[in-house]
Amino acid sequence: MTAGTEIDRDPRSVPGFDRATELGLTPQTPAAAPDPVTINSRFLLLGILAVSFAGLVVVLTVVNRLELPGWAYGVIAACLAGLVVGLLVWHRRVMWREIQAGYCRMDTMVALFSRDPEQRFPASRMKGAPWDLRGLWRLGDHGEVLRAPVPGVLAAGHYPSPNRPGELELWTGVAWAYCYEKPARTFL
Repeated sequence: MTAGTEIDRDPRSVPGFDRATELGLTPQTPAAAPDPVTINSRFLLLGILAVSFAGLVVVLTVVNRLELPGWAYGVIAACLAGLVVGLLVWHRRVMWREIQAGYCRMDTMVALFSRDPEQRFPASRMKGAPWDLRGLWRLGDHGEVLRAPVPGVLAAGHYPSPNRPGELELWTGVAWAYCYEKPARTFL
């Protein structure tokens, strides 16, 4: 195998794909639009942006008027940063639950699920693999269908890995993300 071919391999060409699909180990996009299984990830992202902006305003205006020791400003800033990071982790979990249920609320992946140690995708600027969510149902804010899955496009999720035979690896719809898990049953 030449360098780089493993990232270009479609999950359908990996040994064990058909068997893993038979066993229900691969993502299955529902034939009909699924009901939402969690809170709306788009609304959550908008809430995170609002909390971040409001927190910044509070830190820059209200806290600046208080007579606090210097270290207190650092504690307040660290608490705000911790809150935003915690909310982003929650957002990632919500988006993952949506993807596992066969739908998405946004066409663009906002939360990273893995790093790209080889920096294969320098254009992403976040050093994460790009995502293609066209294999999922695209639902609106109130559960209405905005787009059906594109035929022939695999849903993002864990498929038999070309890099570690016998394990499942996260496929972003574009590339392998080096995020592995052991299957519940062997498929090779």
